[in-house]
Amino acid sequence: MEKKVITKEDLAEQLAKEGRMQKGEALKAVELIFVNIAKGLVDPEYHNVKIAGFGAFTLVDRPARTGVNPSDPNKKIQIPASKAVKFKPSKTLKDLVNTK
Repeated sequence: MEKKVITKEDLAEQLAKEGRMQKGEALKAVELIFVNIAKGLVDPEYHNVKIAGFGAFTLVDRPARTGVNPSDPNKKIQIPASKAVKFKPSKTLKDLVNTK
């Protein structure tokens, strides 16, 4: 059985149904939430977004490092420094996932 994926449109549809709002308004609300999560991560004053009962998104620096060239394992390559987003689920979310 193929697993389904929940999209932003699916979230907006649920919000529209449960929040008794127009689907267009719900889609705008979902978009605003994701835009503000992203803004919170790149804002130098924050770099963290915590959502109670769900989890925390954190921006972390990944240092430059030496890796192996996948097409020629005998050659080393330099992987430049970058930033990454980490997610740490809340206890509430962990408990919910582990009861299913």
